Amino acid sequence: MLAIISSFIIGGAIGITMKDKLFGSESQKEDKQREVDSLYAENEKFSKRNKEMKRQIEDLLSELNKVRKQAKIHDDENENLEDDLDKAKKELKDLRLQNEELVCKLKEYRTACEMQEIEITKLKEGMNI
Repeated sequence: MLAIISSFIIGGAIGITMKDKLFGSESQKEDKQREVDSLYAENEKFSKRNKEMKRQIEDLLSELNKVRKQAKIHDDENENLEDDLDKAKKELKDLRLQNEELVCKLKEYRTACEMQEIEITKLKEGMNI
């Protein structure tokens, strides 16, 4: 963009300068014509370079948009994975609590069974007497 503006400014300044110089002698006119031709050629080079840079910028912007889309997809996937991880952690915590409750109940049942075995043994001994 800057190259285009600078090439137009340079071209305009050169055009004004050339106009003033062209009203001189024939040899000056030839020199000035060569200079004008040289400036036009240089201006054309700048114009081509500017077009190429515009194309490169468009390509880079397109690539940037692709990368942004991929980054958004990866962010969404990452959020989904984090949600899954949080769910798994909660489920694990719940399962651990259930396990602790079951262990406590199992201890209670064992104790109750041991007490009943002792009672059964005492009853058997009492009957054998």
